[in-house]
Amino acid sequence: MRTKLLFGACLLGFCVCFPPSLSAATTCPTQFNPGSFTKGNFFSNFNNNCYLIPFSTGNGSGSEQGDLNSLYNKLFFNVSTSIPPYELIIVGEFPNARYFSIGLYDNHSAITQNLSDVEVVPLTSTYTNPFQPGVAFVNGQKYAVPIKLGGSPGTQEPGCMMTGFNVDVNAMDGTQRHPYMNWNLDPGFFKANPGVPDHEVDTPTHSDPNPAGVIIIRNYLSLTKFTSATLPHVIVRDLASGCAYPASMVNTMGIVTTGSSTGNAWLNQKQVQNHNLFANWQPTDCWGIIPTSKIQWIRGDEYTPGANPDASYLFAYTPAGLPQTLASAGEVMRLRFQVPTTPPTPCTNGCSRSGGEQMRYLSVSFQVSGGGTLASLPDSCPVNSLAPCTPLVQDANGFVTLIVGTGVTQPSWVTAANGYTWVDLTKSTTANYTGLNEVAIRDILPASGFSCGGELVPYKDGQATTAGAGLMGLYAPVIDYPVSTSLPQTASELSGTNTCAIYPSGPPQVSPTCGVAPAKVPTIGAMTTQCAAPGCTEVVVQPQPPLSILSLNGMGGFGTFPLGLPYTGNSDFIQITDNTQSWSAGHTGDACTVQIGEWSDTAISLVANVNQNGVCPMAAGDSLTVTVWNPQNTQSAASLTVTVQP
Repeated sequence: MRTKLLFGACLLGFCVCFPPSLSAATTCPTQFNPGSFTKGNFFSNFNNNCYLIPFSTGNGSGSEQGDLNSLYNKLFFNVSTSIPPYELIIVGEFPNARYFSIGLYDNHSAITQNLSDVEVVPLTSTYTNPFQPGVAFVNGQKYAVPIKLGGSPGTQEPGCMMTGFNVDVNAMDGTQRHPYMNWNLDPGFFKANPGVPDHEVDTPTHSDPNPAGVIIIRNYLSLTKFTSATLPHVIVRDLASGCAYPASMVNTMGIVTTGSSTGNAWLNQKQVQNHNLFANWQPTDCWGIIPTSKIQWIRGDEYTPGANPDASYLFAYTPAGLPQTLASAGEVMRLRFQVPTTPPTPCTNGCSRSGGEQMRYLSVSFQVSGGGTLASLPDSCPVNSLAPCTPLVQDANGFVTLIVGTGVTQPSWVTAANGYTWVDLTKSTTANYTGLNEVAIRDILPASGFSCGGELVPYKDGQATTAGAGLMGLYAPVIDYPVSTSLPQTASELSGTNTCAIYPSGPPQVSPTCGVAPAKVPTIGAMTTQCAAPGCTEVVVQPQPPLSILSLNGMGGFGTFPLGLPYTGNSDFIQITDNTQSWSAGHTGDACTVQIGEWSDTAISLVANVNQNGVCPMAAGDSLTVTVWNPQNTQSAASLTVTVQP
């Protein structure tokens, strides 16, 4: 298995103390001074170097197990109760990049909320979001994202107001905990790991909020250099007055930091370790193999600290010593596959994405034990890239033949002109190529109509199904080891079954014994929400309840969810019905949606989007029914009715 990314690993980079300011400041205050801002507004008074706290900057090198075509901005936060309630205001400029997002992680290093680039509303109507279809990039387009940390706003002072600015529309709640990956619901885990503490969850009354976390801003294939004007920053805002704390004060308050040693101490490292333990304890499953491929592709764990919720990660785990073995035999690693269509961005000539592309971004990375990355090849490279960039050479149909050398000489005909992509891992300057242990595919933001992406593979499952086919069709690379001198003069397209998302009739078996297990009739034994842990057996009224639907004594029958995980929306496979108040959520045509985090043959975890603006209200005493249809046999369903508890 691959080495887990430790979320607290330090990002390489720098910190600066100058702002992308809307106003200049020459003499900075050293004390919090509400009452002195009678003119202007929050941004004219505080978006300057006296108040701005910079993010750290780094990429996927070192131990980050990341994509070398990415740039990350990172900041730890701590919710202190020793000072009056406050919030964090992220201010920044939209980058000229292929993809951009802002992720919020709790003190388990697990994602709680995420803003994909198209979801970020510009600061005012005069600015544009360049990630919207048909919108070209323009420098200087600003945004602001508040991180709410509890407490109620007071009477804002005249010069501290945000009236007329789009800020709260981007708000994220830093007090929320992640709703999934809860080992309290798995008695087998406690039996196999005696002494493991309970998984920390909040209460229905939100009396155990998240106390700390991390903000990560991601940029892929960015043409925007991080300078004093473009680096994102945070302003700490007092809720009572709306005014900001000077940066010199914030640096002594112990509430934000870019230092990993300080920030990691704010996180619950024991829970992080037990999340990794739980993820590793869960079995890897497989339906079959692709016989023409030397290595099979497996989707990664649901829990990886700091993982991007917009991305799916698939891994081909290489045998120990493979680079040396190939070099000794005069062989190369060959990956043949099809690449989805992606946008032409970023660029400097006014291009824009159409919105009809199959995927936002795809890359192939070669990684070593410990999390280092040797090389990352994206679907394409921008002109005048800020960092060295080797694209995947595609033919007219998007097919790639990637040749990986680990010590052999590049054949003279293995060139882009002949349809080949060549990468020599021995030339890597970021890690030792002899430690190669996995090849990773990173898919980001597939289109809703594209059915061949990695998110359609269940967590910890192989993408191969039966009869030599796979869930990703020809979009999953076939790997073999030809002798370098035997490669044809011109690369040829991969052939084979080109259907995607065809799920077998039964669940997969535990690896390495691949096969289709007998399908079962679904049986629901319990439906619970976030309440007393472990052993909660009730549904408790609360805003947006995180529901867990468990099979009867692990008998299963829920099948495999075919729309990709995580998933938000409605489908033909689940429905939550409030019989008392006559509404339903989660099923096609329902007024309210659900967010599905996990769906295995024996358990489903979701958040029901109830109590939204008065729609789908839920109260204690309501009769609640859940119905589950097996997606591989929709004639097979099960229901359970419970009474909602106070």
